[in-house]
Amino acid sequence: MRAELLKVRSMPTPFWCLAAVIVCALLGFAATWQWGPGQGIEAIEIAVGFPLAIASIVFGVWIFGVEYGQNTLRRTLTADPRRLRLFFAKFAVGLILVMLTTAVIHLIAFPFYDIAADRHGETVPVAGYRDLILASLLSNAVYMVVGASLALVTASMAGGMTVALVFIFIIDSVLSVLPDVGDYSLGIALADLVAGIRGPLGGFGESDFVHTTAQAAAILAVWLLALAGLGWVRFWRSDVK
Repeated sequence: MRAELLKVRSMPTPFWCLAAVIVCALLGFAATWQWGPGQGIEAIEIAVGFPLAIASIVFGVWIFGVEYGQNTLRRTLTADPRRLRLFFAKFAVGLILVMLTTAVIHLIAFPFYDIAADRHGETVPVAGYRDLILASLLSNAVYMVVGASLALVTASMAGGMTVALVFIFIIDSVLSVLPDVGDYSLGIALADLVAGIRGPLGGFGESDFVHTTAQAAAILAVWLLALAGLGWVRFWRSDVK
């Protein structure tokens, strides 16, 4: 894990992901200062929550895709040929950093957005904001796993990025509206779990509760295990270049 953390510290993609999230948060703060927070915590969802979700996908793809993009996989496996250890180390680092960054950015943003909302005679609801953080931790962890898995499946940085974004925003959305199979899509299961945390607040947290919490968790787990399993099979069988 130490080597993976060193790559995160020394390479540009994680830095620019973090920089983009901070810039979006600052722009959201400026908009909240000028026009107010909108309904509930709408401004924070858009300016902080959504950029963090995109960054989680990008970082998830990068954590594996960087080896293919920089042609460093041979050197990485030469230093330690245990592929399973590398597989779990990268997933562990990705999940830890995504969840830590999600929590820290939200916590730092809270007092600033609350001050901006107070300027318009409003406040950021503490309970609602707490639930938003918990829901974001779950969602961003899922997005990181999906991105990392698809980077392994495609064995490509660019391919993984493209497939991950298309899968999350297009393919899964199409699956979710299909009769019979739509209720078992990754997006519907995740939406049910998020709604279970946040309640029917509207916006990104709204859901019709298609499944119980246990059912949604089981469906989501199957999706993540299937994607990660496909990634592992491709990684295990592929030749090192």
